[in-house]
Amino acid sequence: MNGLMNRKKPLYKIIYDDIVQKIHNETYKVGDALPSEMELENMFKASRTPVRQALKQLESDGLIYRYQGKGSFVSNFKPLGQWTTMTGFKQMYMDEWKKVSARTLSVELIKSPFYASLLEVGSNEDLVHLKRIRLFNGEPIIYLEHYLPSSFPIEMFEKDPTFISIDQLLKDEKNIEFLTINEEIEAVPADTNISNYLHANEGTSVLKSTRVSFDQNSVPTDVTVNFFRTEKWKYSIQFQKQ
Repeated sequence: MNGLMNRKKPLYKIIYDDIVQKIHNETYKVGDALPSEMELENMFKASRTPVRQALKQLESDGLIYRYQGKGSFVSNFKPLGQWTTMTGFKQMYMDEWKKVSARTLSVELIKSPFYASLLEVGSNEDLVHLKRIRLFNGEPIIYLEHYLPSSFPIEMFEKDPTFISIDQLLKDEKNIEFLTINEEIEAVPADTNISNYLHANEGTSVLKSTRVSFDQNSVPTDVTVNFFRTEKWKYSIQFQKQ
């Protein structure tokens, strides 16, 4: 019976479902390379077309990312608890997390006296600066920039350009957990860069939040500046008195 049902299912969907199951049960872990297209063709006795259809769908769903000439790799796609609460993105993320993806646009060392002051480091010290975009169903809704002390190796942020949450990344890599967050929110007009990243008209009002996150020792560790497309995203905070 199962064989009959599988024959009714498109071949690309069989390949897709098999890889999804192996990602969920961690046969393929975050950062692992998937079998090559040729290997998948042999595994499923398929032509190149359904294999590429399956990989394209996996990429669109945020489950994998692909490097030209290097192959396909498993993304950090799982819902990550604390991040969903801190961003006010919880309900959409938990209900339809497969549609959420992220991409790192650039990672570099810069100097910025203003953000250095927020991180309580010397004004002339290098900072790790990330530019990132977060998407829902393939459409950009948040453009964000991170500023961190240069004590973090820049390679840590380059390994997986599709990571969803920097707080989860720091927890996994450095056992750092954010326990305190200070945030300021304001409305600003989108400049040329922000409008390009968010596919919005220049001058459109966007919501800007500047968040300073403190680790277990009350040390400021990350400054995140978010720019939100307000027609696509609604900020929500849940508060429960202890």
